[in-house]
Amino acid sequence: MRILMVSPHYVPAYHYGGALHVAHSLGKSLVSQGHEVRVCTSNLRNPTEDLAVPVDAPVMVDGVQVFYEPTVFSRYWGFSPQLARRLWREANRADVVLIHFHYQFASLAAGWISQVRGTPYIIFSHGSLNTHGLKARSRARKLLYLKLLEQRNFAKALFTAYHSAEEMDTSYRFGRCRVVPNGIDPQVFQSLPPRDYFRRQHNLGQAIMYLFLGRIDAGKGLDLLLPAFKKLLQVSGDAHLVLAGADERGYAEQVRRLAEELGLASRLTLTGLITGQDKLAALQDADVFVLPSRSEGLSIAMLEAMYMGLPVVVTDRVGLWRQVEQNRCGLVVPFDEASLAEALQQMAAAPDRREMGQRGRQLVASGYTWDKIARHLVAEIEGVLASCCRV
Repeated sequence: MRILMVSPHYVPAYHYGGALHVAHSLGKSLVSQGHEVRVCTSNLRNPTEDLAVPVDAPVMVDGVQVFYEPTVFSRYWGFSPQLARRLWREANRADVVLIHFHYQFASLAAGWISQVRGTPYIIFSHGSLNTHGLKARSRARKLLYLKLLEQRNFAKALFTAYHSAEEMDTSYRFGRCRVVPNGIDPQVFQSLPPRDYFRRQHNLGQAIMYLFLGRIDAGKGLDLLLPAFKKLLQVSGDAHLVLAGADERGYAEQVRRLAEELGLASRLTLTGLITGQDKLAALQDADVFVLPSRSEGLSIAMLEAMYMGLPVVVTDRVGLWRQVEQNRCGLVVPFDEASLAEALQQMAAAPDRREMGQRGRQLVASGYTWDKIARHLVAEIEGVLASCCRV
């Protein structure tokens, strides 16, 4: 199958978070299973810098042919006439287009062009349609954007892919829907750094280490996590909170100010974006993974933490929370400070943290690896296309 993927950003633009990891990991797995994968994306590295990549020739990235195109006028929206021209050519030769949606020019143009070219396409929502998230962030503007520009794209897609049943249940829906989860690549975890490397690097000693791994932004519930963590310290003083991730629009400064107000500065570490061995070192040395998001599709960071054997504390607005609860992989709480504080305290004293972590690892290994997800996705695409042909 000839597959065209369209993403506003692509590796190594790690500043932009989860969607590009999904596109890259899924693309690699599809190539390993014999499919041809091409990617059309922007050359943005972050809001102010471009990637040091050619924009006049494709780049091979782990077997995937990637076209990085420059943006003009609006870097925030990613407007790129060159990307549109590239999409026009590539959509015509593809069997299917996979569009990674995020209120960007790339996904809008990909939907329009796929319809004109008559190429079937799928849209990955990446949590962007979640009602909780839309209430918290520019709801009216985004709903208007969807209605005026994207509603037809969603309606004409083969289906919209949500990362979990929980995400699908709490999202706006247009047309047909399927669950296509995020996943992990077990090979990434074959070679781990020395144990306690991260703790020594950040002078954490043997304190109970709570790890948040993800974008530092308002949607992640950090304004709840910090006061909840303060309540934990009042009960168990030997704990440390690590926030690891790219700063989203300067929100890290608000986090630092709140930490100062709460007297947490000595018990809080903000690492900035960490990748590769540094990320593995943090996961290996942590005791508990915490994700208190206001809304979340299916966090790759959470899956990675579970695969590393960490028990998790998550809100019931995070994808996979029902499986976490049913399989006793950690604690699930409503989105409020008191419940989160109580869960952090329970984890500090839990004698079965290791057993929770092992159950989480088994859950991820059973169905949330990219090779299995890629095979499932291809089967779904083939099934829907066959059904359309019979109609």
